[in-house]
Amino acid sequence: MTLPENWSEYLLEHPLPVRRAIHQGMCRELLSESPDFPRLVGWLRRDPAAASFVLGAAASGQRQRERSAPHNLEHALSLLGSNWARNQLPTLPILENTIDDEDQRAGYLAASSRAMRAARLTEAWLIERRETNYEMVSVAALLHNLVELALWRDAPELARHALAIARKSLIDFTRNDAEDASLDRCFSVGHAFATVLGEAGIDLLELETALTERYYLPVMLLAEEATIPTLGAHHEAILVLARRLAFASEFGWHHAVIRRLTIAIAEQLHLSPTAAWRVTVKKSLVDAREFANIPLYHPGRLLVQHDDGRDLLWPLPADYGLDADENDCHASVKPKRSTTPGRQLGDTIRQLTRFDQVEEIALYENVDASVSQRRFHWSRSGQAALPEAIGLDQSPLLSRLQSRLETLGIDEQNRERLAPHLDTALKAATRAGLVIAPLSVNGTLISTLFVRGPQGEQQRDIISSLDRA
Repeated sequence: MTLPENWSEYLLEHPLPVRRAIHQGMCRELLSESPDFPRLVGWLRRDPAAASFVLGAAASGQRQRERSAPHNLEHALSLLGSNWARNQLPTLPILENTIDDEDQRAGYLAASSRAMRAARLTEAWLIERRETNYEMVSVAALLHNLVELALWRDAPELARHALAIARKSLIDFTRNDAEDASLDRCFSVGHAFATVLGEAGIDLLELETALTERYYLPVMLLAEEATIPTLGAHHEAILVLARRLAFASEFGWHHAVIRRLTIAIAEQLHLSPTAAWRVTVKKSLVDAREFANIPLYHPGRLLVQHDDGRDLLWPLPADYGLDADENDCHASVKPKRSTTPGRQLGDTIRQLTRFDQVEEIALYENVDASVSQRRFHWSRSGQAALPEAIGLDQSPLLSRLQSRLETLGIDEQNRERLAPHLDTALKAATRAGLVIAPLSVNGTLISTLFVRGPQGEQQRDIISSLDRA
């Protein structure tokens, strides 16, 4: 798929598609004789394409009258009026009808998610600073990657290529010199897109300048003093940090880049790094629950399963919508384990029984999406603390480990944080120490091994032996 000729003109004439749920929500609000603008704004803030359409129309009208552009979505709607909203908002294209390819649509949704996460983080941090004009900066964060959204619609292969460049830069930086080098050298999604577009004969700076005449872009928010009030340097700094954290957290939360960003965020919020981390995590967990119902991917999901501070770079989730060839560069440094259910598994279980702290071993198989059934059981005492069946809906930690084929040990060091994410029976089993090890063949889950009893050094030895199996 190649870009249309005169792409900047094409973008001005073809608004970006909005999610069906947003389109339906806006249309419901507009059925009222007097639409409730604050409720309508609530829908607009959940979709960068819808927000850009409203802000762009209002800004364009104001420029024609030689007046200042709107500072927020409610201001923009008040300038446009309810008749404009009724006539124009229902005409916006619907994403699910516009993009048929599932991977392409998933990439578009992932970019939308990143925009929304950057906006939410910006707002949370500025509220923490007791600032009242946070919406102006939050809107800028929401619209920061409109060009990426447009590429996912018009030339998804270019969007994938740009993200591959940015992701590889992030991981190379993290593995090599993240504790010493400047974050400015780390990664830049914007620079990656500028490189890819440049190879396609498009100057990103010129493109954004052209789009500024239509859309209320962050470059305009931060640079055009004649259009809106000048923002302080801390607003720009917070906006950049939100963009970077929204991208870097897609690889996990406990790596060097996140630590560096947290320190920078703490400086802007006048907090300790620990306090700044709490603000960010609290907001991310709240948003992750909301995003799950939309549904959009939110890396806050990862906070549940590796809140024990392990240094891992996680691969992007399958629902991100990027093909396998583009995912090689962000595989974890730890290879996926592959084993077989026959003699090798039997030998492994026999070896585990030789550890003196091991009290119980069980193998479980997922019989459907909600239940994992016990298929094998061994107990040193003859008693069973591990249950006959595990409810996967009540054990989100187990579901996540199975999806990642990742072994986890639970003991007194992390039990308080992790046990609440297991069902009642497993939660009780963690009191004696528990190892959970999903087993796979050619990357496909076949069963899950539970080892109850080991803690401390012996638990680490068992995990190491399972990784080698």
